[in-house]
Amino acid sequence: MSKRKFSAEFKVRFVLEGLKSPDGVAAHCRRQGISEQQFYKWQQQMLSNADALFEQVPQKAARKIQTLEEEIKRKDSIIAAVTEEALELKKKLIS
Repeated sequence: MSKRKFSAEFKVRFVLEGLKSPDGVAAHCRRQGISEQQFYKWQQQMLSNADALFEQVPQKAARKIQTLEEEIKRKDSIIAAVTEEALELKKKLIS
């Protein structure tokens, strides 16, 4: 039997719904065909990584932001140069 793959979104939703389930975790797991052991494993993973939600900016995101800011600066300088060139050409045509 092959292992089923679940998305991170599914796991989070499943654990949160299980915690709110009026008939309990066991019944919630049975309805979905997922073992309670798996439920509690996912719950523990969520709890152990919850602090990451409150970090200012993760390192990977900070690097991506820096890269994008550099790209914007580069594009701004290109736009400024092209605009300056266009204005000079326009002045020559008018004169």
